[in-house]
Amino acid sequence: MKVVHVGSYDLPGQRFNGMVIHRSLLSQGHESNYLVDIKYSTEAGVHALGPQLLRRLNRLADQLEKRQSRQADLAVLGLGMFLKPVTWRADLVHLQLLHARSFFSLRMLPLLARGRRPVLWTLHDPWITTGHCVHSLTCDRWRTGCGDCPDLSLPLPIREDQTARNWRLKWKSLQRSAIHLIVASRWMEQRVAESPILQHLPRTLIPFGLDPQVFHVGDKAAARAELGIPPAARVAAVRWTPHNILKGTRFAEEALLRLPDGVVTHVLCFESDGADLEKLQTRFTVIPMPWLQGGPEVAQAMRAADVFLMPSVGETFGMMAIEAMACGTPVVVFEGTALPDVVKAPHAGIAVPQGDTEALAAAITDLMTNSELRRSVIDKGLALVARDYTEATYLTRHLSLYEELIDAHRRAG
Repeated sequence: MKVVHVGSYDLPGQRFNGMVIHRSLLSQGHESNYLVDIKYSTEAGVHALGPQLLRRLNRLADQLEKRQSRQADLAVLGLGMFLKPVTWRADLVHLQLLHARSFFSLRMLPLLARGRRPVLWTLHDPWITTGHCVHSLTCDRWRTGCGDCPDLSLPLPIREDQTARNWRLKWKSLQRSAIHLIVASRWMEQRVAESPILQHLPRTLIPFGLDPQVFHVGDKAAARAELGIPPAARVAAVRWTPHNILKGTRFAEEALLRLPDGVVTHVLCFESDGADLEKLQTRFTVIPMPWLQGGPEVAQAMRAADVFLMPSVGETFGMMAIEAMACGTPVVVFEGTALPDVVKAPHAGIAVPQGDTEALAAAITDLMTNSELRRSVIDKGLALVARDYTEATYLTRHLSLYEELIDAHRRAG
């Protein structure tokens, strides 16, 4: 089969942005090409969208979009896909993360998805259901057309309230586009079912998967030695992104500072450049962990921890949660996102009420001091990953869906 993937970039987020599928297709003898705005790799089949004239025009369109608070409207670089022969001979086009950068206009969707070939779109978050934001949190205006937005600063922020116009663009584009959606969680599946923009479209649930050769239980002492952590330390890890309100970093900080002395001695801060750690440093030995590109680096850091905190208030799946579980590190999450179902709380992970830092601190304490509970959560987490979240299952489900859609398309003429 011949497949074309389209996304913002190739290597960042490669564990879930389609690069794993692209490589697998090539290894099995299929023709696969990945068209991206920003190309980091030199791997076979990865192409930067162009030509340069479109790139220059796209920079101007991006500036105009920002001034007018539009999203995925005026971008022109995505037109480069129609100039690629690989697009026209493809049996199927698979859209990945389209809004991480301004390169793809939703006005292109009807042209791309008008019946020449099946078009799939993996939804990495609910952005396509809203007037501007990646997660609307407690706001339900996405159900009725947005407008009168209560918070323009939520990612992705805009200057002026053009949320009703942005929402209408999404609605019009998707009404005229024959697209099959892929979602990674039951939470996102429910969001699609309730969205006036998307509810008419067919969808398939395919959770993300991990490579068991990379994410697995290993030597905790060796993992700690690499980071200069004593073998007997009591280590918590947290995704430390204080600039992103959706990740709940402030709740993790408050919960850690509530802990009794000695429950945790060291804190690993994933994705941290060392900023905004002053409060933690008064109580703990803090180790900043800048963005880790490679899966082996992430896995080894996860093995060094005794517990992983992921108190996101907006999360569509939560890749780092299953990475931690696969490495034998129990996970604590907030309710109200996709995470409790993904980790199958309260069995393979622990979920506490959203924003409740006292409950979050109590859950950390329980896992650190109750060996029976800890062992149970670890064992059930490992079993869950082996059953539902392996890379092999993830790839098999995609390949089967590709074949099903291509066959149905051919039968329909």
